[in-house]
Formats: sequence, C-alpha cells, structure tokens
Amino acid sequence: MSAPAPSNSLPQESTLEVVTIVGVPESVTLGRDHPEIESTEISVRSYTVLKQLGDGMFGVVWLCDWHGALPSSALLSPVQCGDRAREEWRRLKHLVAVKKMKQIFTWEECMKFRELEILRTMPPHPNIISLYDFFLSTDELALCMVFDAMEGNLHHFIKARKGLKLAGGLVSTICRQIVGGLDHIHSSGYFHRDLKPENILITTIGLHEYVSVSPNAPPNAPPERDVIVIVKITDFGSARAIESNPRFTEYVSVRWYRAPEVLLLSRNYSAPVDMWALGTVLAEIVNLKPLFPGSGQVDQITKLTEILGDPSRDYGVGVDGTPLGGGPWSEGVKLAREVGFTFPQDPPQRLSTLFDAHVPHQLIRLILELLRYDPTKRLTSGQCLQHQYLTEVASRDDSIPVPSGLERSYVCSLASYYGLATPGASVDT
Repeated sequence: MSAPAPSNSLPQESTLEVVTIVGVPESVTLGRDHPEIESTEISVRSYTVLKQLGDGMFGVVWLCDWHGALPSSALLSPVQCGDRAREEWRRLKHLVAVKKMKQIFTWEECMKFRELEILRTMPPHPNIISLYDFFLSTDELALCMVFDAMEGNLHHFIKARKGLKLAGGLVSTICRQIVGGLDHIHSSGYFHRDLKPENILITTIGLHEYVSVSPNAPPNAPPERDVIVIVKITDFGSARAIESNPRFTEYVSVRWYRAPEVLLLSRNYSAPVDMWALGTVLAEIVNLKPLFPGSGQVDQITKLTEILGDPSRDYGVGVDGTPLGGGPWSEGVKLAREVGFTFPQDPPQRLSTLFDAHVPHQLIRLILELLRYDPTKRLTSGQCLQHQYLTEVASRDDSIPVPSGLERSYVCSLASYYGLATPGASVDT
C-alpha cells in the first residue's frame, strides 16, 4: 500500500496557473564548497502551479511543473518517471515543490535565513531533500525555494496503511534511510530539532518480496510482499549548528516526538534530541500509531514515565540483558524540580510488550537505546548505523531491486549508496 500521491488527478489545463516571477539571483551554486551567488542580476522563472501541498504558519508549498533550467543535479523524481508514475505526470517537464515563505525578505535577510543557509551548504545526500533553486521575487519580496517532488510524507503513508502492518524488511529499509539522512545532518555539523513523520518524505517506487525478519519465522518462511520506498528528511527551519550557542528555544518539535530535556524546558540540548525523536518515529512505523501521544506538556511527561519508568531510579537490566526503562537521569530530576514537577513513580513496562511477536528483538533494543532519559546515554546516529539491527537483521534482504523506468543517474546513485540490485532490474508493479 502506498502513500497518497500529491494529487488524484491534474486540474483541467484551462484552470492551471502559470506563474512568471521576476527575481534574483540569476543563478546559484549550491554546496559547501560553492556557497556564493553567481550573479545577483534579475532573472525570470516560470512554472505551472498544479496543486497546493501545504499551507503553514511560515510558508505555503505547491506542486509545480518547472519550465526553466535547473541544475544538473535536479533529476526527474520517481513520482514522474518511475514504473508506477501516472501518465499525467510523465507528460510534464519537471515536477518540483516550490515553497514560498510568508515573511517579507530583503536580499541580505535571505542570505542569513537559516533554513536556506543550511540547505545551501550541506552536501547532497540520497535521504535529504534536494534544494534545486531559490529566488527572491522583486515585487512581493517573497523568498521561494525549489525542491525535488515527493509523493507524500510518513504521516500520510502510515495513515494510508489503514492498520496494515509493514513488512519487516520494509521497516528496516525505512529505518536505514532515516538513520542515513540523520547521520549526514549530524556529520555536517547540524541537528534537525523537528524530526517527525510529517518531515520525513516518502515516495513508493515499486513492489518487492521481502525476506522475513521475524524471530519466529521458519527458515523457509514465505516472503512478505510490500512496497519499495525512497525516504528523504525535509524542513530545516528549526535546525541549528551543533556547535552554536546552546541556549536554544525551549519548545521545538511536535510534543509527541519531543525529548524529555526539552519537555522540562532545558535550553541546553543538542543532537540527542533528534535521536529521541528517531526512537519515537521507529516505534510509530512498527505499530502505526504514536508511542507517546500526550495531550499536554504534563501529560506528555506522564506518558513517558508510564512506559519508561521514573528517571530517579535505575531499574537495571532484564534477564536477556536489555535495559529496563529509560535509565536514571539525575539532571532530569533537577530540571523537573526547577519547574515544580515531580516524576510519577511508575515502574517501567517491558518495551517488547508493546510490539507484536514478529518484531525483531534487535529493533526493539535499538528503539530502547534511543529512548534513554539521559541524552548522553542515547545512541548517536553513527552508532545506529552500526547497530546489530541494521548490520545483521536488515541486511538479510540485500537484493531489493530498483525498478526500471527511473532516470538512470538517479538509479545509480540510489543503488550504489544502499547496495541495491543492479540498476535496470525491474519489479512486478
């Protein structure tokens, strides 16, 4: 089952809006080694608006057919050119997502805009949304950013499953891609601060017979048929440099994915908040529902203790060596005291009781090692890449094919990075 596509069908041609914008710069060069603007001469950009994808507090996003030139890195999206792409998308020149900020900018403010700065300087990665172009319209003084188009986000994908659990192999491929993107962000000197299903984009590119990774599966267990997906992390509006002044805003990310140090109003936090969010997202991918759906700030902390226990106590490890609960966290007890909060003295639940028996225990352990109360005890993104779940369990199915029909340069990049089957291999769609 796939995530919903950007639109069920295109509007009638007569109703499509062709946008022509006069703006600066004339051209841009992206990448850490080339952060400069090639020219600030005025130029014209033209695109056809196909559908509004989102409208938030800070900006609106449209799915567009781009009429002008784009950098050589701007490959056709699988939404448009894969085996599963709809014919109406194939007829278009180049599908992109255009994000228009609602704030009025000067050119100098554009150059200091954090999201743009991070996207311009961070090296490209298969699991990070690609910035193809940006410009400031001269009439509205609106900053617009042009990204590759994706099918939907992880929230859409989970909702579209309608309770149908993901194949174990699909869970591992999604996990590998999220961790890979997150490690790239951290290795580039940033942390995201707002990792959640809505900021994890998904495009389905085919179907695959996944090898079962269930601990209860017999050696000759039949394969599990499910979709193949491409995953990209997006929305760097809240991201910060890891080495920047650690007096950050207290409230970042959606409450359900917010790390305990942020819930307790600490302003001294860093990349471990992303790792906590990763743990909650992985649990949601497996169970198709949020792990900690708190209704308010206090209730959110209570939801944590109901599963992870009281951080003022050390519950040790279970008979299998797996840590019990979220572990002791003296700094958290101090933070709670400073805001007048007392942790409920709940004993921890065994995390394995929250998952079906077919879920690999290595994945459950990975999630638990991400959901440590103490930020210094959480796994790093690099440690996640070396975790037994990804190096042993997820590697059981190392022959996921790349469908034919995708642009070859895109396929080669994806296949070489993830060790997929030889580009050009087809799947039954």
